Amino acid sequence: MVKKIFIFIALGVFLVSCATMPTNSTPPAPQEVVVTLQASDQTNVTVKEEPEADRVNRSMEVANPEGRLSQLSFISKDKAFVKIFSGLSVADVTRLWNDLVVLENNTEIRDVNLFINSPGGDAFSGLALADQIERARRKGFKITAHASGIIASAAVPVFAVCDVRLAAPGTIFMVHEAALWKWPGRETASDIRSQNELMHLLRDRYIGKLALNSKLNKTKWEKLENKTTWFSAEKAKDWGLVDSIE
Repeated sequence: MVKKIFIFIALGVFLVSCATMPTNSTPPAPQEVVVTLQASDQTNVTVKEEPEADRVNRSMEVANPEGRLSQLSFISKDKAFVKIFSGLSVADVTRLWNDLVVLENNTEIRDVNLFINSPGGDAFSGLALADQIERARRKGFKITAHASGIIASAAVPVFAVCDVRLAAPGTIFMVHEAALWKWPGRETASDIRSQNELMHLLRDRYIGKLALNSKLNKTKWEKLENKTTWFSAEKAKDWGLVDSIE
């Protein structure tokens, strides 16, 4: 019975292996297959020990590695490069926070280049990204922004708070009022008043970032925001929002 099982399994292994071998290759030497049977009379069972060299070590250690840069960031020589593009969300805030922590704790790199091409997105995420950049600057990082394509809405303060603001000639900028997206349903007068307070706080923070990092004062930015204003890289430079056009 043991011999029949041995031959059957050995034949099965040979057939499976053949399915993956080139037809003109030399077949490998036959491999010995050890079969363990559960016998009713265990006193007559012989167990063959595998040679030490043939044993497979199946133990696995789960390491706790140090933090790593996100998939949108990389290091080249003594500089770090971070990409921020598409619609802004909490995922962008998380990635930037992660990357700055890794750079601060695991490297000596303090020169960070941000590539930004974004139509905006979540207003709170835009402000949170700007906060992360300002915090990094206070810790000794130099943040250089490279604008290309579009810098609009929530992405504008992200670009504005960087140490050095560079823009491609064709970059288009835009500021406008924030919008509140709500699921259809009933709202009370107090709900509407509360939401109005939220929008005022959000607008005040947004305008404040731009006024502190440009030549225009708060009143001027409020007027531009009220009517949804599109402007070129040259105009952004005139207003002190761009330092240099690449």
